[in-house]
Amino acid sequence: MDISTSFSSNPSTSGAITQAIASLHQKIINPKLILVYFSENYEVETLQRALTAAFPFAQILGSTSCQGVMTDAGYHQGTGVALWAISDYDGAYGSAIVASQRPKYEMARQALLKAIANSGRPGELPSLIILHASPGDEEDVIRGINDELGVSVPIIGGSAADDFIQGNWHIFTHEQTCQEGVGLSVIYPSCHISYSFHSGYASTGLSAIATRVDDRELLELDGRPAIEVYEEWMKERLSQGKNLAKSSSLNPLGRVAGHIHDMPYFKLAHPREITQRGGIKLFAQIKKGETLYFMNGTDERLITRAGRVVDAACHIDADHNLLQPIGGITIYCAGCMLRVQDRMDEVAAHVNHAMHEAPFVSPFTFGEQGQFEGGENAHGNLMISAVLFHKD
Repeated sequence: MDISTSFSSNPSTSGAITQAIASLHQKIINPKLILVYFSENYEVETLQRALTAAFPFAQILGSTSCQGVMTDAGYHQGTGVALWAISDYDGAYGSAIVASQRPKYEMARQALLKAIANSGRPGELPSLIILHASPGDEEDVIRGINDELGVSVPIIGGSAADDFIQGNWHIFTHEQTCQEGVGLSVIYPSCHISYSFHSGYASTGLSAIATRVDDRELLELDGRPAIEVYEEWMKERLSQGKNLAKSSSLNPLGRVAGHIHDMPYFKLAHPREITQRGGIKLFAQIKKGETLYFMNGTDERLITRAGRVVDAACHIDADHNLLQPIGGITIYCAGCMLRVQDRMDEVAAHVNHAMHEAPFVSPFTFGEQGQFEGGENAHGNLMISAVLFHKD
């Protein structure tokens, strides 16, 4: 079993993918799965054609990443194409996309069944699902996957992102490309895997109940306009024209997702914009009656926590043994990346250290999916998800 990565920052689509493929060919033979993370300015069809020609027997899943990507070679800011490939003689892998006018719940179930068929393992539960869907209704995507399988198979994923939240994201496989849809890969590896999903933010102790919601618009907290309560917590007046996503990146809203030894862990919702109704539009869904906590983070925690999440995954197995990864994938929130962009080299260094210098790839996404230690698959914002592959 082998895992390798490659990267090119060539501004030309054909030039970048040619260089990335040539580099990968020198490192790995007959990969069964290739993940592709790329900037919005590249031509998706050109990437797809080049990859399917170079690796005709590989399953492929690709997604745009916000303003760059991170690999074991470091933080690559701006423009680039990153490839992550796994060669696994005894393992099986399958990728699929479903793009239609149907609800994302149905698209997720169809994509899952198609990916399992492409893997050649019908009737078997995968060990892991890698998920990359277009932004929106990610909670329904996870629900569709869980309902189809009947159990909570671990998910690692991130919503496709563009550079400036203008809808220029794409996803693709070896079979299909689209802007709006659900893409995923099912993983049946011949090795042990471990995973981790964390927020890295702490509750300030301030909280309120969501008393009125409309899908992803939080309208009222404790019966008051949501923005009024949030401004009181922020101790700052927030004008409607202000970039709320940027100013709120250290202060998302948290919901208790579960407890470990009586200590709560949280999934986060990132405030996106102020609405005309005095509400707050979020990057995640809030349910009426949920208690929302005012969370707090720091730049230092954003810089070090990716390494901590990987390190936590390295220590997790049934016997609590320290694991040695041969490679991995991390999902890093685009909002967090933009907050500490001038120090992302430090983030890459922390991940490399925790990964024991094994190859990894990390896109910057508009929503993160993972499985908490309690076994719940969830969608959140400003979070980090990681999966590691280990030699037996």
